[in-house]
Amino acid sequence: MKKISAFLLALLTLLCLCFPAYASETEDPTAQTVQETTAEPAVEETAPVVAYGTASVTSGCRTIEAQVPLGGSERMLESAQSAFVFEENTGTVIYAYNPDMKMSPGGLNMIMTAIVAIEKGNLDDEVTISTRNYSSLPAGALNQKLKEGEVMTLRDLLYCMVLGSANDAAITIAEHISGNETSFVIEMNQYASQIGCLSTVFTNCHGQSDANQCTTARDMVRIMEYCMRNSTFAELFAANSYDVPATNKSEKRELKSTNYLREQTIVPKLNYKDVTAGKQSYSASTGAHVVCTAERNGLSLICVVMGGTRIYNDYGNVTYYGNFEEVMELMDFSFDGYKVCRLLHEGQSMSQFTVAGGENQVVGQTHTSMDAVLPADARLDNLILKYSVTGGGLIAPVKLDQQIATLQIWYRTSCIAETELYAMSSVRSTAESELDIRSTATRDDSNLSDILSFLGVACLVVLVPLVIYLFVNNLRRTIARNRRRRRRKNRRRSR
Repeated sequence: MKKISAFLLALLTLLCLCFPAYASETEDPTAQTVQETTAEPAVEETAPVVAYGTASVTSGCRTIEAQVPLGGSERMLESAQSAFVFEENTGTVIYAYNPDMKMSPGGLNMIMTAIVAIEKGNLDDEVTISTRNYSSLPAGALNQKLKEGEVMTLRDLLYCMVLGSANDAAITIAEHISGNETSFVIEMNQYASQIGCLSTVFTNCHGQSDANQCTTARDMVRIMEYCMRNSTFAELFAANSYDVPATNKSEKRELKSTNYLREQTIVPKLNYKDVTAGKQSYSASTGAHVVCTAERNGLSLICVVMGGTRIYNDYGNVTYYGNFEEVMELMDFSFDGYKVCRLLHEGQSMSQFTVAGGENQVVGQTHTSMDAVLPADARLDNLILKYSVTGGGLIAPVKLDQQIATLQIWYRTSCIAETELYAMSSVRSTAESELDIRSTATRDDSNLSDILSFLGVACLVVLVPLVIYLFVNNLRRTIARNRRRRRRKNRRRSR
């Protein structure tokens, strides 16, 4: 019996030692750490699965074409029919409301007129004024009262058009550049097409109402972004004032900008110190428009408001301009609520990826640095990273700098960036290296583990009561044996 008890105790001890050993082999802490750091991070339900290369447009805020603005697209302005805020350094759409609604551009036409004239003409050219086509302008259209036979430089005519919104100057510019307004308008539309405008049609050079003429807030951002690359254009649209020298038929003209966001004296309450350039427009038929650029704290904005409502008091004075107040609201919203963050650094290691048949895993790295706009209170650990391995899986060998994966970076429901990842080192196949590589990853022995676990539990359930029973029984036998021995001793003494 003692031998049997000893044997059972030894068996029980062996089983208890074996099962923890098996568990420690399959649940390797090193493998778990690698898996947690190299596997795709958990994706929130609000982040949809979208193919690489299209997510930042169809489901994100990157590029002008983006359909999911970082700051949303709900109406936030009192009267504007369309609005758009674009951060051009990172190519991020911060806010958009009806960005593709077609509207009459009004005086914003003059932005395109200016860039065509600057790039096609010589600003020092002397232009002789012809008034034969001025009769096409409606009564009350803004003008600088240019006179038949008056001689001015192209530069002076551009300042008359931009600062004074002079329709007569626009027609004169068009005729000087292309011979007639019709030919000039063809060039305007060619420019719009080359820039990428999808919904813009110009029918005249000045913007007076025409049912066939249209643009969108998104297209106006495209146009302004292109134009601001030209230093002459940027200087022209940043000017607050300009003096046109006396001509053969006129005294000096003193021009002041009607872009009150920059002009300091006419309506000081509308001055916005961060605005660097812009153009406004208003008519009763088209409403109040404005396009402007502004910079602060690393953000470089292009803002558009179209179709704002202008309000007058009983004395005919403007009490609410619509375009200026509402674009200021958009700029406050953007500058106060958003910041530029460095998301990726060139050469930054991002994640490990398994290489089938390889002697080791491979680390993916970026080849470019990348910035993005994020809400001011956002943290980088709030971002969702979504990796996709090239071809669905990597097979050895892998070469240094080979593209191995793509990465999407999401903030909430908007994809803010996409990039490719490249191998940080080469990976040879095990056949080439003649090495027997043992994986540290968790083994997929779930079925065997379940069986052994069940057997272990069963053994414990049977053996523990048995051992207790044997122990108690052995103890009782020992006590009884000792009693018998004592009785025998007592009998012997009594004899």
